[in-house]
Amino acid sequence: MLVSFVVTPAAASNQSEVTDEKLTSMQGASPYVEADTEEEAMKKLDKIEQENPGGISAQAASVRFGPCVLYPESFHTRKSSGHKHGGVKPVTVCTKKVTGIKMASQLRYKNALMWVKTGIQVPQAATDKDLKPGEFRYKRKNWVVKFQQTNMEYKCEGTKSHKWSASTIGRLRHQGRTLWARVYASPISAECGPH
Repeated sequence: MLVSFVVTPAAASNQSEVTDEKLTSMQGASPYVEADTEEEAMKKLDKIEQENPGGISAQAASVRFGPCVLYPESFHTRKSSGHKHGGVKPVTVCTKKVTGIKMASQLRYKNALMWVKTGIQVPQAATDKDLKPGEFRYKRKNWVVKFQQTNMEYKCEGTKSHKWSASTIGRLRHQGRTLWARVYASPISAECGPH
């Protein structure tokens, strides 16, 4: 199980602002790639994104890079909070059992021409129950493990409509190796103001 997880400035979401072009090139699913350090992983993921704009297919990712894939989920306001809070719920799915998964998500909103970070980066680790192998259906495919981040609760500043996205970095352990993935959620408009 992953004991600690801090996404450092080397991560994909290291820039406070991201252009439309960069955000668009990083949308879609991401394979988990093996790397000794986060910095090394981000360089590998940069190269994959340049070669495959719009994301990697789950089938290619699971065969070429490892047993797991990270999928972004779009920003949405929470009905349970009367639409006064919002967040994202990215998903990691695996074709084989893994010993630990952790994801950290950071919201971004569109400010003129750039996507700007807002709020804090929110981490969540999979529990033993989350890591228990089973039969899970996601994106029209069967998986052995499925873990979804559900703990993001960003308080909206009013109800003026803004465009939202988020960056998520995942880290997992499989057969003693550390693997990393990174995704950006597709932009979506929501009646939620940033602070």
